[in-house]
Amino acid sequence: MRRTARTAALLVALAAGCSGDAPELPFDVAPEAPEAPTRLAAAPVAPVSRIEAADVWLDLLAQRPSAGSVQSGRLVIDLGLPHASKYLELAAHSPWHLAEEIDGYRAGVLVGRGASLDVPLDGALAAAMRRPEAAEGEAEDGAGKGDASASAAGKGEEPPPLAMALTLKALAPDQAVTVLWQEQVLANLTLGTTWERRTFSLPEKLAKVGDNRLRLHFRRTSERAGEAVAAAVRTIEIGTHASIVSGPPLSGAPPYTVDSRDLQRVALTLGSGAGLVYYVQPPRRSRLRIDVRGRGSLEIVASTDDDHRAGRAPTVLLQEPLKAAGERHEVDLSGFGGVPLRLEVRARSRGEEANATFHALEIISQRAIPVDRRRRELRDVYVLGVEGARPDDLMSPPPGGPRYPSIERFASEALVFDRAYASGPWAITGHATWLSSVIPPVHKTIKGTYVADTQVLLAEVLDRAGYATLSSTADTDFEGARGLTQGFDERIALDRGPSTPNDANAVVAAALRAIGERSKPRFTYAIVNDPQAPYEPPRELQGELPRPDGAPLPHLTHLWLGKVRTGKVEPSKAELAYVRRLYRGELQVVDQALGQIVEVLEGRGALDEAIIVLVGLHGEEFFEHGGAGHGFSLYEESLRVPLAIRAPELLAPGRVATPVDLLDLSPTLIDLLGLPFPSEWQGESLVPVIDDPQPPPRLVTAYMGDGSRAAIVGDSKLLLGSGRGLDSQRFFDLRRDPGEQVDRLSEGGIALRMVRTAVAWELAEEGRWKRARWGTGADLAPAFALDHGM
Repeated sequence: MRRTARTAALLVALAAGCSGDAPELPFDVAPEAPEAPTRLAAAPVAPVSRIEAADVWLDLLAQRPSAGSVQSGRLVIDLGLPHASKYLELAAHSPWHLAEEIDGYRAGVLVGRGASLDVPLDGALAAAMRRPEAAEGEAEDGAGKGDASASAAGKGEEPPPLAMALTLKALAPDQAVTVLWQEQVLANLTLGTTWERRTFSLPEKLAKVGDNRLRLHFRRTSERAGEAVAAAVRTIEIGTHASIVSGPPLSGAPPYTVDSRDLQRVALTLGSGAGLVYYVQPPRRSRLRIDVRGRGSLEIVASTDDDHRAGRAPTVLLQEPLKAAGERHEVDLSGFGGVPLRLEVRARSRGEEANATFHALEIISQRAIPVDRRRRELRDVYVLGVEGARPDDLMSPPPGGPRYPSIERFASEALVFDRAYASGPWAITGHATWLSSVIPPVHKTIKGTYVADTQVLLAEVLDRAGYATLSSTADTDFEGARGLTQGFDERIALDRGPSTPNDANAVVAAALRAIGERSKPRFTYAIVNDPQAPYEPPRELQGELPRPDGAPLPHLTHLWLGKVRTGKVEPSKAELAYVRRLYRGELQVVDQALGQIVEVLEGRGALDEAIIVLVGLHGEEFFEHGGAGHGFSLYEESLRVPLAIRAPELLAPGRVATPVDLLDLSPTLIDLLGLPFPSEWQGESLVPVIDDPQPPPRLVTAYMGDGSRAAIVGDSKLLLGSGRGLDSQRFFDLRRDPGEQVDRLSEGGIALRMVRTAVAWELAEEGRWKRARWGTGADLAPAFALDHGM
């Protein structure tokens, strides 16, 4: 996060960590392990950073589940280990049971007749990167006898061919399997019921740099433990033809072992010829810190997507003999700052057996983090929830459009999250997610259903702490029947009628009037939906707005949007501009309502003691991808929402550029109030992110009721449709393409692998995932690997 400090008088002790200008982000027209310490425990005062300087940015030992395994120069996917989850096709229900015991071996058992994996071909396996050194390395480690074709490739001839080996056995009689690569048939194999290693060539024309789709389709299934299973697969190996046909890696041992007796620190030992491959995007001016001992030699190489495509040799970051007594190294990564990077760490030997034991392997970035001396105590909390608000309109109004003076003042005095994401494109889902700090597939509120009874809402937590709790809403779907009003001891619902307005001003006025009669502390949640169709702002806010031919009257804009969405109307630029101006008129009403909150609290002398939150629940589409309204897509215009917190005694005004989602909003408020952290919540406090000028990567997610989801890590965004297959996926680089117009799935490379890996971990555990213990899939906390026996 880069932050801009705006009001020095309000900085308390946080000023030391707040400098620089926030970059403008374009938004065009998402075995049992011992108990380990959690990242954020349930405590009377939620812990945050209490140090003045920090350097560890990403602990690669903790990220070991995400690392790929290279053994004797080949990629090895071991389905007998839970680590293999990151290669499985992303789907809510995987057909694989990994790490099952089958005839004395650990393997993955396939339920059903088919399954797919996404397999990266990069590093030495990229066509342009296959060099003589790869074959020499294999010979050194005893896995093969070298590859003459690789030597020939080094002289400008064709690169050595690739091959694949599958070690598997049938779990059904008379079994056969078709192996497909990028949906092209590689082999049709007849299988027996004993373990066998089958090899076949991988044609060069089918192998692309980055992730490739491997699909296995079996002829039949047989019942096993009540399930229809097809086969058990131990390993998938991919390497040069010479290395694959020479036999499996000689050791047959796991690529590494872990000593985790000391839960605060983990020692990881790489065996001879083994390597770990990390996919990371290090920050600028970062370094790689290593504490290692062993014998043989240690080699660390780095390569980028451009290297893989152009055939440039990887950069050798470190190549040193290992010492039994141990040695520490720091390697400069500044040349790769902000670039997706493949980082390979390997133990090598010439003759004798090599091993490398790491006590530290971490990307470091020196930065100052302020000492947290916040005065945590019960305070009034006012939340204005806006359904249909887009931050590019509300927080950054375009030139020539209406101004929002109350929003502008509020933003100048608040901490603004420039890249906040709703949990989905619907309001009810958004309310349920941020209030319960539980993701939609778990809290079960998906467009018209209700919150699962087991969830604990923010209002309930505050009610137990002695708060007077009130909700005031213009959305009649925010109701007790859906479980959304749990914990609110007073509820106001305004239905629109001839003499009963329910616009934002009316909703806020009713809330302030009612809550003002209650004793402190108070929690007020005012829900407004003015920026949803029909877009019918007061006439005085419409200005001189001519209506183009074919454009709807304001009170009929919802019908017009329906016709646009269903393809019955293709709007002109003039019609879109007209409807968008009406929408912005509705935002002016929201601006007035926020101003009303600030003015009333200021008049009571309570403004600076309160916490005021402005939060959007979803965005609105204006034909950016052919849609209109909301609820139908996971593109930026549907998911990006305004989020700003004014709490001058707790948070310095400024901006946060790191992507965040609303799952963490309630934990953040609870942290600032010093209240216990409900164990049911899946989110975590954003205070450490706020305090860190350069926080580690985070995975943020959003969902639709049909099973579709969006996943964002940094500037990389993956859209997963409800079906299986690559045609249901889209991948975007938001830095180069903020409007999501160019699908880069076929060229995703390292960044795509990073996002897929992050999603894989959370997808497999979405019902149990707690960020406070496991972090996010993009930055795994140490407890994740320990809890999963990795």
